Amino acid sequence: MNSQVKVIDEANKITSIIFSGRLDIASRESVKSELHKLLASDTSLIIADLKNVPFIDSSGLSALVSGLRVAREQDKDIILVSLNKQAQMVFNLTMMDRVFVIYSSLENALNNLLTQ
Repeated sequence: MNSQVKVIDEANKITSIIFSGRLDIASRESVKSELHKLLASDTSLIIADLKNVPFIDSSGLSALVSGLRVAREQDKDIILVSLNKQAQMVFNLTMMDRVFVIYSSLENALNNLLTQ
């Protein structure tokens, strides 16, 4: 699993992380580590971009949930963008689409977040 971190909006403390590769048992710990590292910084919102993630299983989902739990404990948040059909199905079946805020694209998320 590879990831690329980018500060999107310094004033509002919004950071994106683009994950690339399968989000499964093999990458679970690295995903958790990356999210926890970002949450230890001064960012208040992480946008996890999953456009380059072809597959998510329950282990990958648990890594994202772990990050979200830590974020909410710190009064921060993680939102998801650009899920493929397989990922959308996983989130729908597990009802995690009710736990996470999910946008179709990074642009849609930013338009919605920055106009509030």
